[in-house]
Amino acid sequence: MSKVRVEDQKEVRAALLGWHSSGKTSVINTILAASEVEIKELTDENVKREGFIDGKRVYLVETPGWWKEFSLNDLSNISKQQLVRRVSQCSPHAVIITIQADFKFTESDGKILVEHVELLGPNVWAHTIVLFTRGDLIKEKDIERHIQRAGPALKRLIEKCGNEYHVFNNSNHHDKTQITELLVKIEGIVKKNDGKHLNIDLKKVKELNIKWEEIQTRASARKCKVQAQSSIIQERAYVRRLEEIRVVLLGWVIAGKSLAGNTILNQDEFVTGGRTEKGTRGFSNVDGRKITVLDTPGWWKYFASELNPDFVRSAILDSVSECKKFPHAMILVIPADTSFQKEQKSIIQKNMAILGEDVWRHTIVLFTLGDKLPVVSIEEHIESEGDSLQWLIEKCGNRYHVFDNTDRKNRDQVTELLQKIDQMVAGNCLFRLDTKAKYHDLESHLQRTDTQENVTMDEIKLKDVSHFLDEGINRKAKEIREKIESLWMDIMEENLYLDEYRSMDSPINFQNESPKSSEPAEVITTPQQNSTLENIKTLLEREFSRWENVMVHGVRKSLLDIKSFELSQEEKIQKSKEAVEEWLQNHRHYVEQTIDKIQDTETVIKPKRLKTRHDDDIREVT
Repeated sequence: MSKVRVEDQKEVRAALLGWHSSGKTSVINTILAASEVEIKELTDENVKREGFIDGKRVYLVETPGWWKEFSLNDLSNISKQQLVRRVSQCSPHAVIITIQADFKFTESDGKILVEHVELLGPNVWAHTIVLFTRGDLIKEKDIERHIQRAGPALKRLIEKCGNEYHVFNNSNHHDKTQITELLVKIEGIVKKNDGKHLNIDLKKVKELNIKWEEIQTRASARKCKVQAQSSIIQERAYVRRLEEIRVVLLGWVIAGKSLAGNTILNQDEFVTGGRTEKGTRGFSNVDGRKITVLDTPGWWKYFASELNPDFVRSAILDSVSECKKFPHAMILVIPADTSFQKEQKSIIQKNMAILGEDVWRHTIVLFTLGDKLPVVSIEEHIESEGDSLQWLIEKCGNRYHVFDNTDRKNRDQVTELLQKIDQMVAGNCLFRLDTKAKYHDLESHLQRTDTQENVTMDEIKLKDVSHFLDEGINRKAKEIREKIESLWMDIMEENLYLDEYRSMDSPINFQNESPKSSEPAEVITTPQQNSTLENIKTLLEREFSRWENVMVHGVRKSLLDIKSFELSQEEKIQKSKEAVEEWLQNHRHYVEQTIDKIQDTETVIKPKRLKTRHDDDIREVT
């Protein structure tokens, strides 16, 4: 095969990788702003956006992002598939890794980033270049000093990329020099690779494309099935437009329940990120109907229901049973861009069991973060994710819906959800909580052993779990404190603010404050127990990473809002302190309540009596 000389190359193809908000889209828009070629709409069939710059045709492909703190285990299958498919479709000469220049790059960030990049194969590093976005916050001449101060994780990444990196200022669309210099560096990568583009394993790509065709076929079949079911209901039952609708939001912590409730009601009724121990009701008039939404405390995503704080179960039961009228629908909220595996299936089964088996006939799965699945349908996500998510959808009678909570003005998504509730009620009537049978259902679920569960809690000493929770929250708290201080400097843009901010009492108070500490029991563990403890540590890291991601993004939004207020410097500092504490208190509260629950037991999980407001409903529960 003859080599292609760089000077003879008429086109340059590049794929951009990076986490959410790392600047991928802005980089593409900045580059193509210098081109006279019309930007085409992005579709699954057309993933390339193109321009004509400095005599060369430039093709750019944006790949699906991921949450900065999330490992591959927590990324949806369809996001991983789309990343590989999009890159393989454009055969790039270069892979551009976008990283914000002002962000602290940790060991965890480096590990997660490498995992995602290496989905493209071991040869990818010969084609990579790191692009530091938000270049207005760091000068070109200071980039070397920035890399040195960033620590070993970033330096190792740069070395893996053959020391290829560049700084980009997306806020300056008129600076064509930075674009020209980037293209020159990409051409240098092309030269080092003798003009060859990145080759992803052809067998892997072929298998992926075949699988994708199967997914599309099944997704189309599922959509047709849902439409047929809807038609049957319309024909066999009189679907009356309910004048009043009552719904209950259920799901794990930080799934988007409160945001979904606000979207339904079209008003800021529920506070996101705040401490939630009891169910909260919101009311509104939507499309001429009276809507009541009950937002309930979430359960742990990765831990079995036995470790939920007691208030989670009691709040759900009391909130539903105290309703003067039973709800029309249970809305099970699940983020659309996250993985859903056997562990989530088992955990949801046990948490839903407290409402009885009949609850599934009245449940609709609501996928939030629909904006994170561009150019693919929710049916394709369901079919890609695997048996566990498909089981859940089937369990709910193929009732599901998608929300983009960032676009509250899109009222069609709410109207469609209400129509699906109308149809469900026409087929099932109202949900009724059977207070005599609810604990029987719970016990029957808990007595069945799921051999697929990652962690069996009765195999370990609970004091060890308590210790890991305590140590984990303190370590994560320190990381969050550093990130929030960095956010303050970035958003407020005044070092004077930061100095005074630090001089006050810590808005987080993690230096001397922690959940109730407990030392791990000094026990001799078996290899099996040691393995279980390691699994728990892994689950804790995944759980805390979810909280960290949402908290940091929530604090960012709060600080941006505070900055726009016409307040004094002292008032802004105080409001920032309150905003930070509001986001952190719910996290701390869940950990404290879980530790309290563990410390109230003996060395292993044993039956514990849970008393509800119904005296005749006291039963032994695990």
